[in-house]
Amino acid sequence: MADYTNVTLLKQTLPMLNSVTTVQSADLARVITAAESVMNAKLARTYTVPIVPAPPVLETIATDLTLYRLLAMRFYTTEQMNNSVWPDRFKESMELVDKIASGEMPLITGSGTTVSATVGNAAMYSSTEPYQQTMTEDCPELSSVDPEKIIDTRALR
Repeated sequence: MADYTNVTLLKQTLPMLNSVTTVQSADLARVITAAESVMNAKLARTYTVPIVPAPPVLETIATDLTLYRLLAMRFYTTEQMNNSVWPDRFKESMELVDKIASGEMPLITGSGTTVSATVGNAAMYSSTEPYQQTMTEDCPELSSVDPEKIIDTRALR
């Protein structure tokens, strides 16, 4: 997906990623997709998502959420995470998304105009969108797990 942030922004924000050889761009892209899916799920209450081009605040939020997830999953111990600025940045970012989604805070484009709210239904995206459907509510015995999802999940560990 990567509508709000990208690998280059992640590496500019957290330079240590440039020297980590165990993290590939594809790994970063998967974490970006997961973070942006959470954002879109919240923003879809008010806007048609994804919001492209990305307003600067969404770029910042997506970058911070992605880096938090990456650090928590791959690099920092619990103690290191608790002694860093990242839990606070995560909390602030989630609060901003909630304020934007509720309409409490306007969403402003890079050119200074306000992004209009959507009237009616909005599209929803999932972090599992590239994979085959794994569950069906009307026929549970047909549920399955996409092998590619298992491979990608294990690669992130």
